Amino acid sequence: MSLQVFRDPLKILTDFVVQAPSYIIFKDSSGRIYAKNGDTGQIEFVDTDISNLLQNVINTLYSKYSGGRVFIKRGVYFPTKTINIPDGINLIIEGEGNNTVFKYTSQFILFLHRNEASPTWTSTIIFKNFKIDRSGSGSNNTDIISITYARFVKFENIEIVDDYREVDGDAGIAGYNNIVAVAENCRVYNKSYGIWLFGLLSILKGNYVENTAKVGIGGAGLLPQNFQLPPGYSAGGITIIEDNVCIDCGRVDEAISVDYGASSPSNYGVGIIRNNLVATRNYSTKHFITAIRVAKVVIENNVVEGSATDAAVLVSTSGTGAYCAMRNNVINVTMNGVTPSPIVIYRDVVILENNRVNAVYQNISSNPGQVVYTDSVKMIARGNVFITSIPSGYRVDSIIHSELRGDDTNPSLAEVESNEFYVNGNVYYIVFVAENNSYSSAKPFVKVVKNLMNVVNGSANVLFNIVMRGNVEYAVVRDNMTNANVASKVGGWASVSGATLYIDSDIPVSVSMSYYYTKVNKGVATFSGDGSTTQFKIPHKLATTPSKVLVMPGSKDASGSFYVTADSQYIYVNYSTAPPSGTNNVVLYWYAEV
Repeated sequence: MSLQVFRDPLKILTDFVVQAPSYIIFKDSSGRIYAKNGDTGQIEFVDTDISNLLQNVINTLYSKYSGGRVFIKRGVYFPTKTINIPDGINLIIEGEGNNTVFKYTSQFILFLHRNEASPTWTSTIIFKNFKIDRSGSGSNNTDIISITYARFVKFENIEIVDDYREVDGDAGIAGYNNIVAVAENCRVYNKSYGIWLFGLLSILKGNYVENTAKVGIGGAGLLPQNFQLPPGYSAGGITIIEDNVCIDCGRVDEAISVDYGASSPSNYGVGIIRNNLVATRNYSTKHFITAIRVAKVVIENNVVEGSATDAAVLVSTSGTGAYCAMRNNVINVTMNGVTPSPIVIYRDVVILENNRVNAVYQNISSNPGQVVYTDSVKMIARGNVFITSIPSGYRVDSIIHSELRGDDTNPSLAEVESNEFYVNGNVYYIVFVAENNSYSSAKPFVKVVKNLMNVVNGSANVLFNIVMRGNVEYAVVRDNMTNANVASKVGGWASVSGATLYIDSDIPVSVSMSYYYTKVNKGVATFSGDGSTTQFKIPHKLATTPSKVLVMPGSKDASGSFYVTADSQYIYVNYSTAPPSGTNNVVLYWYAEV
């Protein structure tokens, strides 16, 4: 795609705004509605039905001038039928803000542009500065404004009010398979779908949507299923959803979404979801933010606040090289009576950076699963803060659970670095990483370093559970700190023939540690001399007999002459003369490496 695709509609729009004739629509106290030609000043149409009058004006502009600007002065207008916008028009319909009101309660689309027979994708259409009030329509459900197969469509400062319902085909603002589609500073209340735009470039910016059943604010690129594609264009595109506010949206579906649906397009699009506020006030949402079947998605600088009945953030990317980058988000979610994972991300590369995730489980009847679940080839979690609260008597399975699915061509990578984990209650694993494929030559790698873990009012069973299945795999677990009451530091290794694991013994816990296939270890050993014992045994907990051993005295009574030997379990410090009697007076610093 070229930038010229995006420039052309705007240039055409500028040209016709300056040159085209316009109509001014107004009404008198008797209810008659007038259309005055902006060039001649003549009243050309008079009607008591705004639908008939606007249809006549639009048809005239199309047939004589290929379009123009229609300005509707303040007043309440009562449409009775759909106003059809012809294909190939350049049109602006503009009001005086919320003082220009379309009020009706029947089941029809107010403005419709859709040429199914032979669309040209040449229309440029702008709606701005008016209100549509269909409250009181009850079960009547249709889209309010629906524009399909335009070159450029923009909705600006439009307010739509309706009755809440849970059905498909009931959007406030809808745009399908347009080349460029924009919704900016619009407000939609009480719909199944608030704003829903498909386009090669879809931009949804600065909108406010409240109380939707399905999607609050959503978009996607060009879709092949159920829609035609513009000549020369393939499926996919870019969707940008930013600076929006969505309150009580997605009560049975999703609040904010880039969604390519269940069918597989030939190409997948790109989604950017940033700087949005998504919150619940009176109702729970199903998902706060989703990205479904996108190739690449960036989710950043969003604030999520409220209760969810399913994953607060759900991402499912598709296609080779797909990735999700989730950065700088604040997610405060309450899982009220439900136990799904608050964050679920599938495939290929997952990056979690500098997010703050506060997950609260309440009124639950079973143990929760994972707080963050990823299923990918590569996963990086860096600089995040995870705060989790679980009721007494229950235990969350893990805070980060990463399933790795690499292969020899594209080996796995998992990095969990410089995160902070705070758990109020019980947790089985803090970090769980599982490699699901075996390797013949590749070198998958797991790193868990510089994390802080704090578990209060409960305990952790295992800090890090890392499962490796190949022959040439590497793992590093170092420089982590915790005050948790844990049963085991590292556990769960399986089928690790030939694997290399480096683990520091720097976590200050008061219970015995379980080390498996450890190649390097160090520590401080303290003994009480009795004046007769000349040999002191230090358990090194390495995979086999170390090839390198270093022991240094750490106290005066330990500074006598000694030599060192080792076997598969112990380092033996052998003194020529027994250290004197004392309590904890023989202190030895040691290092061992296989």
